[in-house]
Amino acid sequence: MRNCNHSHWLALSSRSKEIIFQVSNRATNLLQSLPHLQVQTPTLFVFVGNKSKILALQELTSSNINKRNRGKRSHGEIHLHIDASSVLSDRPILIADSDFPSDKRSVAPLLAGDCHEVISTVLPKPRSGVCGASTMLKAADNLHLKFLSPFVDVFCFFAADLGGLQPIAQRLASWLKNDQPSTLPAATHAHIIIVVESSALEFRILEEFFDLFHNETEKDLFTHFGNVRIITLLPQSSVSPETQHKRLKEYLIKSSDKVRLARIKSNVLFSGQHFLAFLNQASSKFGAGSKAPFDFIQESRINNQVAPDLKDHLVNFLSLFKDNKQLQKLAVPLITSSLMLDHYPPDMHLFDPRDVFRVLYKEICYQAYLEWMDGSNMSDLLLPSGFLKMIENLLQSFFAKLQHSAINIAVDSHRQVLLRTVSNCLSIRLDNTCVICIRRTPQYGLPCGHVICENCVRVFGRLSPIDPWLFEVDSCFFCGLSTSGVVVRILPPTAGIRVLTFDGGGIRGVASLQYLQVLQERIGLPYPVQENFDMVYGTSIGAIVALKLCVMGWSIEKCIERAEHFAKFAFQPRLVSRIPAFIPKIPGLSAFVSFLISYFADGCYSADYLERILQEEFGKERSILDCSNATATGTRIGIPVTTIQDTTTCIFTNYNAIGTRPLKCGYHALRPKCGLGQVPLWKMYFKPKHIPGIGTFQDGGVRQNDPGNIALQEVAVTFPNSVEPSLVVSLGTGAIRVNEVPEMGPSRGLLKDGFIPRLIRAFKLSFGSTIAHKHRSLRKQGHREQYFRFDIEFDHPEPELDDTTRMQEVKERARSAIYESKEIDQLARCVIAELFLFELDSVPRKERGRYICQGRIICRLRAHSTALQVLLEQLNRSSAVFLVQGHHLKGSLDDGSYEDKDGNFGKTVSFEVFDKSTTFAIQLKEGSSQPCGISGSPFSIDSLITAQQLECQFGTMDHIKRKRVNSIDLPSRKRPRRLV
Repeated sequence: MRNCNHSHWLALSSRSKEIIFQVSNRATNLLQSLPHLQVQTPTLFVFVGNKSKILALQELTSSNINKRNRGKRSHGEIHLHIDASSVLSDRPILIADSDFPSDKRSVAPLLAGDCHEVISTVLPKPRSGVCGASTMLKAADNLHLKFLSPFVDVFCFFAADLGGLQPIAQRLASWLKNDQPSTLPAATHAHIIIVVESSALEFRILEEFFDLFHNETEKDLFTHFGNVRIITLLPQSSVSPETQHKRLKEYLIKSSDKVRLARIKSNVLFSGQHFLAFLNQASSKFGAGSKAPFDFIQESRINNQVAPDLKDHLVNFLSLFKDNKQLQKLAVPLITSSLMLDHYPPDMHLFDPRDVFRVLYKEICYQAYLEWMDGSNMSDLLLPSGFLKMIENLLQSFFAKLQHSAINIAVDSHRQVLLRTVSNCLSIRLDNTCVICIRRTPQYGLPCGHVICENCVRVFGRLSPIDPWLFEVDSCFFCGLSTSGVVVRILPPTAGIRVLTFDGGGIRGVASLQYLQVLQERIGLPYPVQENFDMVYGTSIGAIVALKLCVMGWSIEKCIERAEHFAKFAFQPRLVSRIPAFIPKIPGLSAFVSFLISYFADGCYSADYLERILQEEFGKERSILDCSNATATGTRIGIPVTTIQDTTTCIFTNYNAIGTRPLKCGYHALRPKCGLGQVPLWKMYFKPKHIPGIGTFQDGGVRQNDPGNIALQEVAVTFPNSVEPSLVVSLGTGAIRVNEVPEMGPSRGLLKDGFIPRLIRAFKLSFGSTIAHKHRSLRKQGHREQYFRFDIEFDHPEPELDDTTRMQEVKERARSAIYESKEIDQLARCVIAELFLFELDSVPRKERGRYICQGRIICRLRAHSTALQVLLEQLNRSSAVFLVQGHHLKGSLDDGSYEDKDGNFGKTVSFEVFDKSTTFAIQLKEGSSQPCGISGSPFSIDSLITAQQLECQFGTMDHIKRKRVNSIDLPSRKRPRRLV
């Protein structure tokens, strides 16, 4: 890759009475070229001046700055250089080349080049609303103090270039009008060196400078800066440039050493990786006009925020403990260790734990303890201050072990704490807080009764050696009891979401099974078709189908085989319902009596039969949160139900309603505090059912017979990086054909068109799925998802929900409808394409005006799977090719170029894009058919970087271990020049 030699970094310019802040990726290019970015700790000097400064730069950076950049440098720009001799050292030296802006010279904006990026931001206008020369000076003052100074070891001013000491005193006085630029300790603040070409004594010049400074302001310079030093240079004509700058080099290093030592003591000396990340974040905050001090601890959590509901989880956890002994011996160690686990993943900078606790956790712990105290019946409770002190002290103790270990062992440390406390915590059970990390809502119920979150599965589970998205949980992370082989599948980071929904419809639910069976035949792969979907929602009979397929892992064939038996058993009439048969043949009387019996019995059919068969098929104790086949396939399931009083739609889910929903989303997700984990599956259907601790519910088909709209909303809630799905399949259960021309004839009388018949027709229409489907189908244009709806239309009234005699007719009509559909083959191709994923190998860099992207197309099916071989054989027969931005990838699926070293599918892809936000498509095309996007397509570089967490420089919540380089592993290096 061609290196970028442009040195400009920062600039302030004016345009249309606005101040423009511009920053290039110069710092990124320099620092990412370092050989050991994770362990090298850069030093930054800022040189302010002109001609004399250039001479110093030439000596200090071992390069000819004058010839290379002097002619290119524009007024008002800040350029960035690196001392080439320090690149291999533990302390690479960066030097920013700056000056004081002039109120009489216009400033040209930076221009983006073919090899570098430039981000331009309009700075907020001053309160006066007027942007003049003074505004530019103020912006420059802010730039140096608020943005740069937290990262600088030494500011070096060249008095001869700046008009003497007076202008320097004026500018520093102006800088001090700002509050503290960061939260770093005062001992770590930048030092100041003023270079003077004079033969006078340095301490006399320093006294003169302070007199000038105090004439400008009453503020203390040392509130914002460390030591101030005057360095006199011998006249250039009398000595060589190297001799002239020798003392300057020495004092720069001495001053830097003092600052670095203070930062080491305060745990704020940053590696190149973290230095660059903070620098970029500070740039963004400066451009946004942030007035708050730059908080390094807070900024280190920008991509891994402290849980917003951490207080609630702490209260839930504290509520489990009944006396002070348990609080001190069990609760405090577990909470402290969980905070350690939360803040110190691999790649996190090792901030002082006292500072971390103060900045991130202290107030939350305080509020949680107060809330718990208010509801506690314990006597002689610890004071909140004592509780906080215990956590802080224990955090320091845990941190000492972490700091002296060769690797980050926060995970192992937490395991040990759990092991030490587990014998006293076996009775601890929570459905609304993960007892492992105490910061998330859990979603996987283990056989021992503990419910754990997905992130803890990723952190503590054992990653399958053959599948990167499958985790094995051999035993409970909390109590250690065996799980008998629980496995959890997670969603690949760049994958799109595949949604399947089942309408309600009583016996007509067999239609959905027919659709799926045909789809499975068309796909032609040797695994159940339902495993091709990530989120499955079903209403009424659709919910039962969804649970049988996904939770129980039944095959389509078994579901179809059991469907008729299920329907006939569930729809057995009550004995009392046979009374109308013995009533004299008075017109309408028999039907009226049947209605009264159903009304007072709260249903046409006894719930006993239904409950008996549901218990037989699902088991009496199986909870919707229990680990199941759905856990192993990574399927999230939702079941809409309806309250009996205000008919509010609610949803039961097997993912414990994780995520945050808008207040007026149109439904209510039953939260874990409701006791969802103890609700058996068989209790969730048909006749109004009271579930202790939750409420009384009825069939969800009353309001949401087609659950598709709820499923789409839940995708955005539970997969925030995938606002919309990539594939949606909606399966209907049939409805009477709607006339294209509405009937608008005169009234046919009270019996046919009176109030009650009209009300019944309106209710049946709202109960159906047609309206919801038509509303959702409007999303097809302009949205990413590929939407498929399969349904049947009856020319005469559709079969009643309980008419078991017409089940065979429904099956035949469903098969006929899907065979006639032109979309079934396209859906099968989409399902196949969704098996493929794309991932970047690294963050693309700009070259020749474009971003050069390299990545891989991979497959969800792994090398150990027979299905992968069958899939590749099918694609070879259909002459399938991949298209990237419309261009065919070279090679064929059987030439070896599509296989990685482990035998998995993996095709290297290289392409270019003009912009990181520009979308590009990767598609699979079989023969002459229409190409289908692979999972997640279309992509953008920005979205892929976010999904893959490629720029999470401070670690990730799942504690993925990156390859780390220790200083002891660094190769031997030639001793650097004196400057280092």
